[in-house]
Amino acid sequence: MKKMCGFTLIELMIVVVVVGILAAIAMPAYTDFIARGKIAQGTEALSEAKVRMEQVFNSNRSYQLSGGGCPDFSASFSDVPFTIAHDPVCTATTFTLKVTGKSANGMSGYWYSINESNEKKSATPTGSGNCWLMSKGTSCPS
Repeated sequence: MKKMCGFTLIELMIVVVVVGILAAIAMPAYTDFIARGKIAQGTEALSEAKVRMEQVFNSNRSYQLSGGGCPDFSASFSDVPFTIAHDPVCTATTFTLKVTGKSANGMSGYWYSINESNEKKSATPTGSGNCWLMSKGTSCPS
């Protein structure tokens, strides 16, 4: 009798099912991991913008520029998957900076904000809170 070499159809189907199950588990975990990295980029840039606002205040004794208006930090956010804006505007004694996720970078539904008192707020596609949520399924500590 001749010995057969190779795989049977059943063995091949078992491998396909195992690979499918692994992919079904790994893909959501991978996309959450990527989103957490993008969130870290956005919050880091937002923290840097807050420091720059404090530098403007220390120089001018106002959060507004000497000619009026708010400082523009959009150049600092060119490589970040978020856009920044003053929400709604800065005044002599107050400001709120808000970053909003770019949908082209897969960050639609995410936003983060901070004000002159260091009060942080955020929202993800699955929730919001008075802290910076660092991933989809988290909530603010009590």
